Amino acid sequence: MGARVSVFSNIGRDYPRSILSSIQNRGIDVTRVKTSDACTTRFRISYHGDARKLALIHSGPKINPAGPHSSLDAIHLGPVFREVGLDVLDYARRRSQFLSLDVQGLLRTSDRDGFVRLVRRSIGPFLSKCNLVKATEEEACLIAPAATLVATARQILRKGAQFVIITQGRSGSLLVRKDGSALSIPSVREGKVADPTGAGDIFVGSWLATFLALKDPSWAGAVGAAFASLSVQGIGASKFRFARRELFRRASWVYKNSSLIKG
Repeated sequence: MGARVSVFSNIGRDYPRSILSSIQNRGIDVTRVKTSDACTTRFRISYHGDARKLALIHSGPKINPAGPHSSLDAIHLGPVFREVGLDVLDYARRRSQFLSLDVQGLLRTSDRDGFVRLVRRSIGPFLSKCNLVKATEEEACLIAPAATLVATARQILRKGAQFVIITQGRSGSLLVRKDGSALSIPSVREGKVADPTGAGDIFVGSWLATFLALKDPSWAGAVGAAFASLSVQGIGASKFRFARRELFRRASWVYKNSSLIKG
C-alpha cells in the first residue's frame, strides 16, 4: 500500500528469528520489537465453517512504552491478549496524528482449559482517545449493546472516535462516521478459503494506509475489503502475493456496491 511501517511489539525467545528477518527484509522497521525471556503470545485456532475457537497456549508480557520517537502519521493498537495498557495508549496518542484501535485483545480472557472468550470490560479511555475503533460484530455488541448494529456503532462513536468499523465476516462490514452516516461494505465472496486468520487486521491496515493517502474513508473501506478477500486465499506470507491490479479491480467492485443505510 506504499506506507512506511514500524512495528512495536514483544516477542519471546521461542519466536523464529527467520520470520523476524523476513519481515525486516520487506522494508518494515523492527528495531522496536523487543525480545524477552518469556514465551511469545500464542494461540491454537480451530475453524468450523465461519465459527472460530481460540485456545491460549502462552500469554506474553505486557508491552511497555518505547523510547523517544518522532510523531507518526498513524499508530494502530492491535492487542491480542491484554498486553496493551493505558500507558501505551497515552504514549501512542501523544505520538500520532491518527490513532487506531482493534478492541479484541482488550476484551479477551481464558478459562481453566485455556479457551478464549470475550468479557465486557470498561475500555472507555481507549474509545475516547482513538480516531478509529475496529471491532467484530460480537465485540461491538458487547461494548455497546443496542437495537441495531448501526445504533451500536453510534454509541461507540459518542465515546470520542471519528470512525467505527465493524466487521461481519462473509456478511461484509459497516463503516460509521462521527456524523452518524453508515456505509454497508460488501465482502468479496471467495470460492477458495485457505486461512481467514488476520483478515480483519489486513482490512484495517489497508484502510489506514489508503485513508492517510487520500482522506476518503469510503474508498479506504473498499480497499480494505478487497485486500481482506485476497488474503484468505493464502497462508503466511503468501497472503500478500497477488497482482496489484486485482486488488483495485476488487476494490472498485466493492466501492460501487457499497450503500448508505439507516439504523
